[in-house]
Amino acid sequence: MAKKKKGFLAWLSGLFSSGKKPKRKKRSTKTPSKKSTAHCKRRSDVRKIYKTTDGYFTRNTMSKKPRRVAVIKQRKDDGALAVCKIYSKDGKEGSHYVQDLTLFPKKHKSLTEDSIVGSVPIVGVKDRETKVFAPIFKGDFEPTKDKLTKKEHQAILDGLGGGNAKHKKTHEDLLKNWENHFKK
Repeated sequence: MAKKKKGFLAWLSGLFSSGKKPKRKKRSTKTPSKKSTAHCKRRSDVRKIYKTTDGYFTRNTMSKKPRRVAVIKQRKDDGALAVCKIYSKDGKEGSHYVQDLTLFPKKHKSLTEDSIVGSVPIVGVKDRETKVFAPIFKGDFEPTKDKLTKKEHQAILDGLGGGNAKHKKTHEDLLKNWENHFKK
């Protein structure tokens, strides 16, 4: 017998095992980085309609007028939102609104009357005391179970600036700079 004698426990485990040795996990030779690059996948809020008050945008707690907003863009790194206000359609015309787009209560349960969307994107709110802009997050709003259709969302993105090419370019530049955190 050329085999080495093994202990009693090794002999006993050999009787009940399948004969294969369990594989050991190899340890990584890489040094762990301080910051993990693996992020959980964030669920997109683009196209969702949220409920808030007009006082949220002006930081005026006295203004309790209800306001619906539509999310038009979301930053991937921190989840900040760019939104457009939704207004009732009654007697409102002009370049301050997205042209040829009306949201109907039949399609959108969170709306109570025919509505139009503002053509100015809002990417932050200014604090009255510190005069610093803060980003907008979905936790600042009340959720509704309502969403824009892809066609409506695209119409809003195309209608930024209210039909004026100069204003549209300004708003597109604002959104591009906002995605880069206004870094030069």
